[in-house]
Amino acid sequence: MTKLEALLMLSICAGAFLMPFLSRRLHFPSAVGEILFGLFAGLFFKEVFHKTSIIKFLGELGFILLMYLAGLEIDFEKIKVTPKKELLLYISLVALVVVFSFAIMAFYQQPPIFALIYLTTAVGLLFPVLKESGIIESDTGQRLLIIGGIGEVVSLVSLTVFILYYRFGFSMASLLHLGQLAAFALIAYIIYRLFRLLVWWFPGLICPFIKTDDPLESGIRANFVNMFVFVALAALLNMELIVGAFLGGMAFALIFKEREKIQEKVGGIAYGFLIPVFFIEVGLRFDIKDFLDFQVLLLALVITIVIFFVRLMASLVLFLSRVCLLDILLVPISTSFSLTLLVAIAAFGLEEGIISETQAASILLAAILAALIYPTLMKRIIKVRSSVDFNRRKF
Repeated sequence: MTKLEALLMLSICAGAFLMPFLSRRLHFPSAVGEILFGLFAGLFFKEVFHKTSIIKFLGELGFILLMYLAGLEIDFEKIKVTPKKELLLYISLVALVVVFSFAIMAFYQQPPIFALIYLTTAVGLLFPVLKESGIIESDTGQRLLIIGGIGEVVSLVSLTVFILYYRFGFSMASLLHLGQLAAFALIAYIIYRLFRLLVWWFPGLICPFIKTDDPLESGIRANFVNMFVFVALAALLNMELIVGAFLGGMAFALIFKEREKIQEKVGGIAYGFLIPVFFIEVGLRFDIKDFLDFQVLLLALVITIVIFFVRLMASLVLFLSRVCLLDILLVPISTSFSLTLLVAIAAFGLEEGIISETQAASILLAAILAALIYPTLMKRIIKVRSSVDFNRRKF
């Protein structure tokens, strides 16, 4: 490691430590602060960054952990107890988001990657926003998490299909890789069923996976083994590693109901260092000067508005339910700040040459704007909703 590479590593570590405090003071998500830190660090370390493989490795590991935790956060027990009529409405809503996204992409004759950008949903930022607002345990909070979870699964499947389409088109190779995807899903399901059976016959097997008071930290070790089994399986089948990580988290969430403590510990390692490194590394890939271009700003604003618009139109289906107007309005807002996956799409599109640097910068800027605007708006609506509920109880 050269002196300049050592300085880059030190800067990234300092940024990962300081940005949460600065972001909290400035009232925006720490992930946004970390991306901005990476952009400014790129002014000094742009050349050395491209030569430093360890930063890219740590960033990719952080992204894998982020997707694993996203799968881990899905509460399948809540989905199981959701009435079928409501669940069908939520699935219909997500399906309409996909339809409207492709319709807008086709109308404006944009590349297919823009449909993926418009439909992408992630719960990475939604979870802490709901927690801070104090409604995560309420019916409204759980509804938003369920819709977000369904949207995230659809987004990852769409991302995988898009990658296959881009690399192989409509060909036998594409069909072969779809077969590999089906094989992966089948193997994952078999592993899940076998483990459920083993846990039923031998309940003691649960302990090593969720144990948190063990000096050897067997729970954390078991989770990392579980994650890398699915990541390795995805790599062997020529699939994206993040899809394997996400499915690994989902499998763990399906098997273990009481996982909050181990989730906090694994999340502590991930959010404490590796995930911030991923966001900083993303910022380092871009040139901050690109964001000052008028065309970049204009396209970013359009993307930010369209992301909300397609969800607003799809949310009209909720008028068929008994959900109040303010709760219906929360749905499109809460699913419009998919920072993590939008960042991933921008990075992937740039690396593969699908989009230009200007378009990639616009997507990244749109992700940042959405992460700043929509959570703030969501918190305001939740406050209004709470005051309305309070006045109703009062009178």
